[in-house]
Amino acid sequence: MARDLKVGDTVFVPCSKFSELEGHPTAFYETKVVESEKKSLKVNLPGQVVSNFFGMSLAHQNLGLIIVSIGDFETEETLINPLSKSVLQYARLLIPDDTLRHVRVRSIAELKTIWNQNQAAYTHVIFIGHGSPEGIKFGVDGWVSSNTLNQEVIRIWGGSKKTIISLCCKTGYKSFGGSVSSYAQCSYFIGPYHSVHGAVASQFCQTFLAHHLLEGKTVVVAFKKARESVAGSASFRLWASNKLKAGPKT
Repeated sequence: MARDLKVGDTVFVPCSKFSELEGHPTAFYETKVVESEKKSLKVNLPGQVVSNFFGMSLAHQNLGLIIVSIGDFETEETLINPLSKSVLQYARLLIPDDTLRHVRVRSIAELKTIWNQNQAAYTHVIFIGHGSPEGIKFGVDGWVSSNTLNQEVIRIWGGSKKTIISLCCKTGYKSFGGSVSSYAQCSYFIGPYHSVHGAVASQFCQTFLAHHLLEGKTVVVAFKKARESVAGSASFRLWASNKLKAGPKT
């Protein structure tokens, strides 16, 4: 979500909000700001049309989503791969292919290599795998704590802060989710407080992205709407700066 946009800035806007973008092949349209006033702006649309003023919250200055499937050798075919494909195919309908990437890893070393290459391109991160209150399970390294994840991967991130969505069970605990949200490179962390069924995790993630990206809702509002509307997703928590912003306290 963009802030303090200026004339000439490049932004992504949801096609569903503009009649001129009906039939556009992706859910977002890349354009430029032509006028900015307080919390509203105007952008260029096809056919040399300039939009009316609309809320700045609808525009995304940077847009990049990476889905990280963390393999464990045991449940990849029955859980991790199907869940990853579900989220990936929805994301492909939502954002342009050049702003989306899906990777499969089984070790911290693999994940670190990927981040070193192009981590600055991503504003949103989705982790898919097995979790616990203390960490995420990697097939090669076993259980990896939030501290190790920070030291080996997160602290080398550049560019804008990331919104991190974990679909790994129990990573919504303060010991993991709260800890990750305290890192300078993380703006928000979302994760389940309890175990979560793969189907529920997929639907929650898709609903959150729809509210946040398509509808232009803030992370907090989109999270609350997704949690309220998806059956079985009540245990998801939202953390920022190691503070619980939404979700069950116990």
